[in-house]
Amino acid sequence: MQYLHWCKITGFLCLMAVCQYAFGQEHRPNYDLEKFHFGISLVPNFAKAKVILAPDFYQRDSVRSITTQGFAGLCFGGIIDYRIAKFSTVRYLAQIEFSQRNFTFRFDDREETAKTESVSLNQCLLLKHHSTRHKNHRFYLIGGLRYSHDFQSNESTIRSPNRPMVAFKANSFYYEFGFGYDHFGIWSLISTEFKMSNSLGNLLSSDPYIYASSISRIQARLFQISFHFHN
Repeated sequence: MQYLHWCKITGFLCLMAVCQYAFGQEHRPNYDLEKFHFGISLVPNFAKAKVILAPDFYQRDSVRSITTQGFAGLCFGGIIDYRIAKFSTVRYLAQIEFSQRNFTFRFDDREETAKTESVSLNQCLLLKHHSTRHKNHRFYLIGGLRYSHDFQSNESTIRSPNRPMVAFKANSFYYEFGFGYDHFGIWSLISTEFKMSNSLGNLLSSDPYIYASSISRIQARLFQISFHFHN
């Protein structure tokens, strides 16, 4: 019995020593000497929208107010990193994004909700600037531009005054900025990133009906928590 007890203690101490060695040593020390790196990303997101009302909104006697509601969504895709300097890389991201934003119109006698769902192909060109590596950890800042094509856009859909609809343009551009944390694992670089995206220009596809004509401008916003896995 005493022998088994000491075997357990010895085994535990050996396991602790292995873990200490694995986490204490610097993994992939030559990672930054390579020009190209490839990977995949999984990106939960939260989509919102900023609405600017039409100039004559308060002179109308129909819609009393417009509120927006954001929803959680998901992106996933691939990554290509190209090193341009000791602390800087250019990043290209190609992602499929699923998101939704609702617009609620309040009338005197009722409420109507226009659901705007998006399935987009995003292509991002970003500049990443990271800190000095400390063993297996470092932090970074990131920012750049994104082009987005919405396959589910209602821009070309036939609309009517009886159907609540707020259509987004199929093609749009965004600016993005954020920060992240790199962890060098034994087999891969794992990054956790927080990023905000804001649309450039007016995303609203206008029409003469009461819903879209009550709005002058829509700016789409997307908050993302990215998990990147690099080779």
